[in-house]
Amino acid sequence: MINPNTTTASIRIIAAATVIAACYVASSVIITLICSIFIAFVLDPVVQLTERIKCPRWLGAIAIVLLALGFLSLLGFLVYGRLVEFIADIPILSARIQEIIARILQPLESLELRGNAIFSRQAPFVPTVRVEAESGWEQYIFRGIGSIYTAAFTVMFIPFLVFFMLTSKHQLWRVVVNLFRPEQQKVAEGVIRGISHMTREYILGNIIVALLSSFALVPVFYLVGVRYALLVAPLCAFLNLIPYIGVALALLLPLLLLLINPAMTTPTPFVVITVAVVLIHFLAVNLLTPKLVGHRVKLNPLAVTVALMFWGWLWGAVGLIIAIPLTAAIKAVCDNVEGLKPFGSVLGEG
Repeated sequence: MINPNTTTASIRIIAAATVIAACYVASSVIITLICSIFIAFVLDPVVQLTERIKCPRWLGAIAIVLLALGFLSLLGFLVYGRLVEFIADIPILSARIQEIIARILQPLESLELRGNAIFSRQAPFVPTVRVEAESGWEQYIFRGIGSIYTAAFTVMFIPFLVFFMLTSKHQLWRVVVNLFRPEQQKVAEGVIRGISHMTREYILGNIIVALLSSFALVPVFYLVGVRYALLVAPLCAFLNLIPYIGVALALLLPLLLLLINPAMTTPTPFVVITVAVVLIHFLAVNLLTPKLVGHRVKLNPLAVTVALMFWGWLWGAVGLIIAIPLTAAIKAVCDNVEGLKPFGSVLGEG
């Protein structure tokens, strides 16, 4: 006789595998929808404010979306020159990196040849040339989206989706709530409100933390002599927000730019940059983030680590960015669905 518990567990495993497969196959669509929902959560309070002054919701929504697009366009214009300069110098930077790697490997290859000559009675060692395909950092950055062209095409839909979500918020709210049984609708409404508030607090809080960190890092990078300081410092500040691996990612680019700079002949700039980034990360994690972000994201460290690994594997760099709020939203759903409460307990702080 078939055990019902075994059957239920099998169905859940198959359902989970199906959902993961769907997230992988339709990744570009799902990522676009998730990003649009998060942005709509952030902008909704401003639209509500326009409603209070007797402004039609559709007019307030389109005004807020246009203002957000204008701000992003202005920001893009300010960094465009530095970005073009950086992209133009990528071949030079790549050549310098290869030169440095060759210098590091040359003594090792010489040592290997000497070892073969001493311990081997065979013919002299002849190095073998192997041609390997490039791993391509673009594959990781655009995983789940496709390519830079697909990403640009996908991003074009986000403003329209955000506008329609903001305009039709009340209708969409009723549709989602009506998917549940009458006795569950109140709980479902509370879960949606909680996810909305958590997402808004998490995103806005982290943006403020990143901006404050950028203001602190820009002068340090500029004085030390890091090229493209106005572009690299904000990027490092945002990378610094990623739990656990953020410090390493934030240090990688400025230290690399210092390493390939011929004028850097002393270790002092490297020490200064390392201390500055680590100190900013420590202050952000222990002072700024608890104050500005709060404790809305109630995930234990193991859940955060696994979430970063899973969503990073599934969707690459985009997965790392949205891993925490997405996992926190999943936990909020699990905490309020009777059959999923054990999974919510596993993800929670205990």
